[in-house]
Amino acid sequence: MCETSSTANLSLTALLPPSALEEPREAAFELVRAALVRANQIPGVRHRLGWYGIHEVVTPDTRPGTLTARLNAMPGVYGLLPLDTCPGPKACFSLCYFPAPDEELLESFSIQAGIEALKPDFMDKVRGFSRHPDLLPLFHMGFIEAHISSTGTGPFLAMTARDRLGWISETGIRVNTPDGEIEAVAPGESDQDLAALDITMPFFRSLAASFSYTLSTAPDRFYTQKRVAVLPSLLCHATLEHRLTLGYFTDNAQPTGFDWEESKEIAWTHGNPLPEPYQDESWWSPHLPGAQNSLDKRAMGITDKPRFILLTGFLGTGKTTFLDHFIQAQTANNSFVAVVQNEIGQKGLDATLLDETYAVTQMDEGCVCCSLAGNLRAALSDIMDRFQPDFVVLETTGLANPANILREIDDLSDLLEFGSVTTLMDSLAAEQTLERFEVARDQVRLADVILLNKCDLAPPHAIERLEQRISGLNPVAAIHKTCHGEIHPAALYGINFRNPPNRPLFNGLGNSLKATHRDDRIETRLMEFSAPLDKEVLITAIEAGGEKILRVKGIVEFNNIQGPMVFQYSPGTCNISPLQAKDTHERFLVVIGQDLDRSFNEDFD
Repeated sequence: MCETSSTANLSLTALLPPSALEEPREAAFELVRAALVRANQIPGVRHRLGWYGIHEVVTPDTRPGTLTARLNAMPGVYGLLPLDTCPGPKACFSLCYFPAPDEELLESFSIQAGIEALKPDFMDKVRGFSRHPDLLPLFHMGFIEAHISSTGTGPFLAMTARDRLGWISETGIRVNTPDGEIEAVAPGESDQDLAALDITMPFFRSLAASFSYTLSTAPDRFYTQKRVAVLPSLLCHATLEHRLTLGYFTDNAQPTGFDWEESKEIAWTHGNPLPEPYQDESWWSPHLPGAQNSLDKRAMGITDKPRFILLTGFLGTGKTTFLDHFIQAQTANNSFVAVVQNEIGQKGLDATLLDETYAVTQMDEGCVCCSLAGNLRAALSDIMDRFQPDFVVLETTGLANPANILREIDDLSDLLEFGSVTTLMDSLAAEQTLERFEVARDQVRLADVILLNKCDLAPPHAIERLEQRISGLNPVAAIHKTCHGEIHPAALYGINFRNPPNRPLFNGLGNSLKATHRDDRIETRLMEFSAPLDKEVLITAIEAGGEKILRVKGIVEFNNIQGPMVFQYSPGTCNISPLQAKDTHERFLVVIGQDLDRSFNEDFD
């Protein structure tokens, strides 16, 4: 029996908790995910490894490690789906490729795949592709496999893909068009003919390089194999199937379940010349191309502090929508955004995920989103150390007074370069909000950028009157009109984000504005439920509170809907959607309102 490799264990425990290594198959699944997440944490590292970004698909019935990924070299989106059907101890993933709707490669996919790719909601489906099983056979390209032995040797990483992935339509295909039915594929012609190996290889190349980087070692074994593919029918194109396998810390171990009957084409081991035609692949070194100065922003000599934006605005003004557009614009400019959110109330939707200072709730293309739980300085210090963002956006609850946060931000000048207090306002509801709540007025007084959002819903005379009211509270802030929070950041902050904001009021007002939500008699109420609710009774009880009820949100179950639901209410709107995140098994509502009394609780009993 082979002895456990201490070097291998040292590298693996740096990526995985010890408990994960007790079950080799589960550890192999988690190792692939950990390597991808670690490789995408630092923008400089991410781009050097070939990644544009990753997005984890998190649903109650989705296995961890389900994710989409984009590469710098490909315009489409890859989907990695863990499979529980592979025999033996290895972890298997189906690898899909979803082409961009305008990508030339789409012409080589099947007619049905092309129809799906041109639907308006295609990319929305792709981001949660595991929930759409009808997409998987249309866009499947190959397989990714990983294996860690029970003795600690390994891991092995492999890719399997065919030269060509296609089939012939025996009877032909006809499709309906605005001009009538046409013959899209003639009988006996190809409905699909894809160079699957060429599509799969860029993903494997970046994944293998990420393994070498995160394991801090080069592979010591490399195999290539090929065989005639087993075809499901005579209508499929004859093709060869290829497998590439890399081994790390192998101690002469063999990758269990990886061998085919055919002999290997290449069987390379450490100490021999690198095999052709793979000698220039990036996975051969744990150090990134461009030598040591490419490891991260600090190592590359980039010392600029992240630019900081305090994003505020009353409940329901569209802060999150604006933030989505901001992240998209920065991602297109190869900038990375860290978003820190704070919640009011005893429980947030992701409260069970919180650690001592913050929790990473989403890792996405171009951004990381975190929930603040404790000390702001500790959270920001750790976030900047791990992710090295170009921008930090603190998205406050709609009831936060920026003055209270600015006092703490003043002490963070060694970490951040202050950029802006950006306040969003609902053009339709803002006048009434400003009339009722001192916190909302303070959000305007301290802003250097104000966005009058939802301008498409408010009449011009109301917007003009609102601008006059804003000028009375803050005569120096720049005011912009937006719909759906959409505006290019350069229009707000300058091309290089270096234009000094108009903040002459900060010094005078920052210490004098002390209003909080409590001064406006706004309070929160946590309500927990052990049984399903009646939806109509719930909505009636909330609406009975009238203008006192400002926001209701939480996770509940209804007696006529299957599964946990995310419930969100603000005056005039009510949204109920299935819980997509991991189910916490907690059922609760957080009610935010003015002058809440005991009678409100009784309405839910």
